[in-house]
Amino acid sequence: MTDLSRVLVVEDEIILLLSLIDDLEDLGLDAVPVTSARGAMSLLDQVDALVTDVELPGNYTGLQLARFAATARPGMPIVVVSGGVTPKADDLPVGAVFIPKPYSTATIVAALERQVVARAA
Repeated sequence: MTDLSRVLVVEDEIILLLSLIDDLEDLGLDAVPVTSARGAMSLLDQVDALVTDVELPGNYTGLQLARFAATARPGMPIVVVSGGVTPKADDLPVGAVFIPKPYSTATIVAALERQVVARAA
């Protein structure tokens, strides 16, 4: 998983954020926690993958962040999650994966790994 050594996790629900961060770190990944899309934008150059909730505080949604990340870092694996909003396929950047809450960390990691493999092919 060297292509996924550093994962940016954007989630405004602190318990979910800390839980996913702990789980990713238990798997040997460096997980970077952020609670807003705006805060995440400046960190995209420092990470290998993005996991973001759709609904975030502030002026930018997780979908906007995902599209920004796909433009700023083409090929970056992106997972978008939500417990309330199910985005349409054309709302997601090409290649990004949507996973509904509740999710397992294994599901998140598998989706990121599939994107790495697909982009390497």
